[in-house]
Amino acid sequence: MKIFIMLLPLLIFAKTVSVSILPQKYIVNRIAPDIEVNVMVPKGANPATYSPKPSQIKAVKSSTLYFTIGVPFERANLQKLKSINPDMKITDMGRYLKRFPISGHHHEDEEHAHPDPHLWLSPPHLMLLARATLEELTLLNPKRAKEYVKRYENFVKELAALDRDVYSKLLPIKKRAFLVYHPSFGYFAKVYRLRQIAIEKEGKEPSGRYLAKLVKEAKGVKILIIEPQFPKKSARFLAKRIGAKIVVIDPLEYNVTKTISKLAEEIAKYSH
Repeated sequence: MKIFIMLLPLLIFAKTVSVSILPQKYIVNRIAPDIEVNVMVPKGANPATYSPKPSQIKAVKSSTLYFTIGVPFERANLQKLKSINPDMKITDMGRYLKRFPISGHHHEDEEHAHPDPHLWLSPPHLMLLARATLEELTLLNPKRAKEYVKRYENFVKELAALDRDVYSKLLPIKKRAFLVYHPSFGYFAKVYRLRQIAIEKEGKEPSGRYLAKLVKEAKGVKILIIEPQFPKKSARFLAKRIGAKIVVIDPLEYNVTKTISKLAEEIAKYSH
């Protein structure tokens, strides 16, 4: 009975927020570990094609807040989720950041591309995602504001150290281009003066003619990054033709800082 009484305040004031992808959950958890986070696109799923399950819909009904980030899942499902819970506040986690078109294709493709949602894959961008998250979480639970601010400060210090480490790793490399299947690393490339070259064309497997053009364009590139969620056939073909090493990196992994560290290490390793 005593234990129940002690836990009662936690049960009464427990908050639930929903997010689209696991990296967003990581950001919320770093600032407010006491808040329950419902992730709509689970590990291994593709945000462009995934449909929510009944259990996730149920979690949305009890959510006070939904953080968007700009992934395709939101374009297809956000209005439906809002109709399920009209009282749920929807806020953009990336509202303090300028979004660019997805880069990595040729310029004529970029003009018609959706804004690149992969803001979480660059430490400086990640800091501002955390700042927007902090603001909303302190409004949601003002009694824990001081604790949230302290955790946010520690997180930003960690991200600043990560930024210095990545910058120092990539500064001396000579080959400043890398191949990807899906262009997920555009903000990372912009921040560290790199260029990503994408195999995927307009969301589809590339044609033979386009692959032949890439063989010429990517001459000398020694790393090709693929993601678990996308096809690998054309990537293997291209890697074999140009002698590039295939590296698997999942931009949707929960621990964002580990993803960024691995990305920097692998590019540095194969770009000298």
